[in-house]
Amino acid sequence: MGLWPSKYNYNYRLDDRYTLINNFLTGALDLIENVMWDCLPIAGKSRRDCSPLSDLIERGYFYEDPQQEERLFRDLFDNFKRKADARPIKYVICPTYSCNLRCTYCFEKNLAGNPCGDMDDEMLEQVFHSIRAVSKQSGKEINTIELFGGEPILPRNRGMVNKILEFASQNGASITIITNGVFAGDFTEILEPVRGLIEMVQITVDGPREIHDSRRKSPSGKGSFEDISSSISKLLDAGINTNARVNLDASNIGYLPGLYDYMNKKGWTGYPNFRSRPSLVTDHTTLEHIYPIIAEDVLLEKLINIYDDNPELEEAFGFYSFKPIRHIIDILNGAPNVSPRYYNCESNLLEMFIFCPDGFIYTCPESIGSGSMSIGRFFPDLELREKDMDRWRDRDIMNMEKCSSCRFAPICGGGCPLASLEVSNGREPVCERFQEVLDTFLKYRGKMILERFAGNTG
Repeated sequence: MGLWPSKYNYNYRLDDRYTLINNFLTGALDLIENVMWDCLPIAGKSRRDCSPLSDLIERGYFYEDPQQEERLFRDLFDNFKRKADARPIKYVICPTYSCNLRCTYCFEKNLAGNPCGDMDDEMLEQVFHSIRAVSKQSGKEINTIELFGGEPILPRNRGMVNKILEFASQNGASITIITNGVFAGDFTEILEPVRGLIEMVQITVDGPREIHDSRRKSPSGKGSFEDISSSISKLLDAGINTNARVNLDASNIGYLPGLYDYMNKKGWTGYPNFRSRPSLVTDHTTLEHIYPIIAEDVLLEKLINIYDDNPELEEAFGFYSFKPIRHIIDILNGAPNVSPRYYNCESNLLEMFIFCPDGFIYTCPESIGSGSMSIGRFFPDLELREKDMDRWRDRDIMNMEKCSSCRFAPICGGGCPLASLEVSNGREPVCERFQEVLDTFLKYRGKMILERFAGNTG
């Protein structure tokens, strides 16, 4: 009987004895001896006996009927949709489009000239009304409130921020604040009473002082390092969960060891309410993603070289910024749910309602300020537009032809929906370098995986 290999198989030869295999549909990940892998059947044809095949068939690497995988693909999609429909909505409030910094890589440069700069009290009350209405209509509790911008915690917005915190507290919602951190320390007094609800205050630190200040500075050119460093210390002392995000690109990645040394000297890493995670600099609001300044796999190789010289950094920061590696690590760490992602992000699923000073509601943070990308309005009255919501939620790997033949589609979800909408009205995927990233990771870290899961291979 002929066997068909799954179209979602990925394999990488780790050494002269073992191959790592991963199926991106079932989430199966295994080590297999090369002599076994080399004699496995190709599509529809039997090869010399290579027993036992039963485990590989059971785990989704091979099928006796090529239609089996298609049926499984659709069954898993239906299951994914049921789970996704039950997930909560994150309500994001942008009190202002204004910002006190002019970061070199900001994807919101267009917001500085937006005439709809700030919300007023009337708009904020309409935000609260709209959140209650959407929550009632969806049958979902008000689970999460996030502050975003612009810069949400400018001093002039203190009263408005306090009202948002009170609204979150009244509804028992968790709170997230995305801020550049310059004034965050000054808000500690009003954050402390709700610190039990604060999931995190995220502040970006891009390197040691001279590197950070060259990237994240005021319109006058003044750096922000001292202010954000002070803010992080104040927040940690107040017991407020604080996340130092490090936006990495080719110009600052080499300074990660210096930043980590600074975090240790300040004592931040000793706080249980502190964490730090790198994030890759991206901008999906332009076509630059087609011609990246530095490819992710090249950046990954640079990061691995830094980790090799500074092993403590790998333990502290890891590889979670790289999506395909995150998938592998989750499986290796025993994650209970490694089902495929039929969509790229929460924007595709309308799991985020973002209320902005222009009166529009958005579902993608990178699209704010562009009314044509909105899904409705909340001011002066609530109006959700089904047609505009459909263009986000109807975009998935089930209806993009190129995704049907791509092994990475189940963990990619067709790439960034915003970039796709801008380039092809959502009809085409925005492909990322998953193959190159995974190959690079396993080239340098495959031996560690072997040592952990195969023992001494001799």
